[in-house]
Amino acid sequence: MPPRKPSPLVWLIGGAALLAAGSLYTPYPAQLVRALQGLPEDDGAVSTPLSDEPGDRPSEGHPSEQPDKPLVHRIPAGSVTPWKPQANFTMPAIVLPPFPPALPQKISTGEFVNVTELIRGINLKTKVNFIPGTTATRDRKRPESYRATFSLDIVVPKAAKGEDLKLANPALPNVLKEYDALLAGAQTSPYYNQLYQNKENRIRNSASSLLKIIDRHNFYDTDTILEITHPQTRRKVLWLQSDMDVVSDGTDGDRLPKMPDAIVNSSTYQPFTTYAWKKRTKQPNPLLASWESKLKTAEASLKKATGTSRTALQERIRTLKLEITDLKTKSYLIAEYDPFIVIPLRVINQSNSEFSPKAGDYAVVVHENRLFPAIVGDAGPHYKTGEASLRLAKEVNPKATIYSRPVSDLSASYLVFPGTAEPDKGPIDYDRLNARCRELLDEIGGIHETARYHQWEDLLKPKPEPLPVPPVDKPGNGKPEQTDPAKTDTPSPVPASIPGTADKPSEPQPQQPPVQPTRPEGTNGASASPARP
Repeated sequence: MPPRKPSPLVWLIGGAALLAAGSLYTPYPAQLVRALQGLPEDDGAVSTPLSDEPGDRPSEGHPSEQPDKPLVHRIPAGSVTPWKPQANFTMPAIVLPPFPPALPQKISTGEFVNVTELIRGINLKTKVNFIPGTTATRDRKRPESYRATFSLDIVVPKAAKGEDLKLANPALPNVLKEYDALLAGAQTSPYYNQLYQNKENRIRNSASSLLKIIDRHNFYDTDTILEITHPQTRRKVLWLQSDMDVVSDGTDGDRLPKMPDAIVNSSTYQPFTTYAWKKRTKQPNPLLASWESKLKTAEASLKKATGTSRTALQERIRTLKLEITDLKTKSYLIAEYDPFIVIPLRVINQSNSEFSPKAGDYAVVVHENRLFPAIVGDAGPHYKTGEASLRLAKEVNPKATIYSRPVSDLSASYLVFPGTAEPDKGPIDYDRLNARCRELLDEIGGIHETARYHQWEDLLKPKPEPLPVPPVDKPGNGKPEQTDPAKTDTPSPVPASIPGTADKPSEPQPQQPPVQPTRPEGTNGASASPARP
């Protein structure tokens, strides 16, 4: 049988009981009793809630610092109006206990390995403060008890213009004929501020973990980046004033099918450059076998890897497969043989600026009073400028190596001509490079007669086949031995016959006495072979 529902009377009685119980928490029962007894209204103190005024609340410091005063103020009767039902009152604020502090995380042992490198080039000033505490049991649990504040003060330079640019290379006015006119209309490129913003962001990220930061040399590696438009020819130039580091990457199986073992087996050498073109022969890239070996090793390690290691290996395998495809289908510049420069990422190949260089654009590097044709060949870190291929670097300074920069100050000028790349990509045409860069210099006013313009030679151009060398006749084959009187120490041979007696057999001639050689002892006095072309 279903349960019976309570009648409305039951609900009414229950509601009345609840109201009666609730009235006990109001002043009405007390006032009703006093009225029935004929007593006056309550003449005691009246409680008032705390207000939001600063003087009504205890101080928020340590409990020992709070004044001894009641939480409820006592006000004499008669100074306030009696309580009325419509009067507003506020509930005291609910204060929740604080969340438990986060547990300290264990610091990785390899996270601070570069602390000793962090201070290179930085003027370090330290100060240690010792503050009285409580007990070791308490203080060791408080993170702020044992902490360090690391502060770096770095002066950010402004872009050099006009006379300031001559401080880097005083010879510039004696190299470019219209130097003053070019610099008068130059504008600081937005790429300069962007470059130094990238430097600042990198330093912030590294300093937050006490990792190695950009050193003084590489922070102050760019004196200026200027955007210049020649007033007559409208030729545009992106001018970077910087130092010169060395890049040694790049491969091309078509032009250089074999490279030294030190490069093939290197773990850091990169066979790629940003400027690339389609392979023209079936000759494999010299580093292809090395990359395929790396892929096999990574795939074997993947079978046993777990967690983050497995994810990293999967990404590496994906990258290696893409690179292997490129090595099979593309060719690249070779830093040891090709003169090219490196432009920072976020500056090269940017479609939002007509001054952004593209891979393959022509460029001229100026150092002192010498000018070197080049092309934009690679993209480098977005926080630094001033890199050139090994061949270009060694021409600027014969002492340059992959470990030794050719120019340490900011005297290298990189004049890049945006929009000048050849439509058909391929290996550098050196005759075209030498002539085209000279034409571009003429379009911005030309160079002085005292400036030295370098002419490159293609070191990988196939050499012409040598002409065949005719065989040297030996004695006894029925023909007289051919000799060169100018290169022998023996007199000219005696004629085989005497004029007028050609129809008679020649009589044997007396044997000539041997001639003593006039060359140093140990040399051969035999006749020399014809010189090879």
